[in-house]
Amino acid sequence: MKPHYYICHECDEISKVSTPHKPGRYKCPRCGTKLYTYKPGMVEKIYAYNLAALFLFIVANYFPFLSFHVAGSSSHANFTTSIFYLYQEKQWMMATAILLTTIVVPLSRILLYCILFGSLYHGYLPRYAAHMLKTLEKLLPWGMLDVLFLGVLVSIVKLVKMGTIIPGTSLWAFMLMVMVMAAAQSIFDPHQIWERIGERKRLERRKAEV
Repeated sequence: MKPHYYICHECDEISKVSTPHKPGRYKCPRCGTKLYTYKPGMVEKIYAYNLAALFLFIVANYFPFLSFHVAGSSSHANFTTSIFYLYQEKQWMMATAILLTTIVVPLSRILLYCILFGSLYHGYLPRYAAHMLKTLEKLLPWGMLDVLFLGVLVSIVKLVKMGTIIPGTSLWAFMLMVMVMAAAQSIFDPHQIWERIGERKRLERRKAEV
């Protein structure tokens, strides 16, 4: 196994790792900053997590999120109808923010993970894997599902005094999706993908030289 070299993001120390594929956490010998963490089975786990997240995303956006009963009348709401009502009320900024943070960005992240790690699981590195990794890094700050979930819990606590709140199937699916995506993000290590991209580029250079 060839040794790998890593540059510390804090002190710019170049470290040589003789066993890069040994499970564990690798730190900079000078400042102690974590260089990377190697976890075996990352590709299979992230692929499975995001397939589950894709299924939960569909459920969360199809079924009612909450049912609200007050004074003999009842109403149902889900993500799509909530955004539609906000646009009808001309709350453009709020509706667009919810659309991006609850539908567009999470779905884009899930699909990118499924395409990238699904291809790796089946033994193929996508041609635009580098662009996918950069896009995932840019989308990460916009994935605020956990913040939205806390907002939903606060809203339920306040609304429960006004009527009867019945959590829908969508709410439970949304909770599971947040936990599944957090679990996938906790084991995600881009270094392993960048290594495969580097190996492919080196092979391409050798073929071009020949």
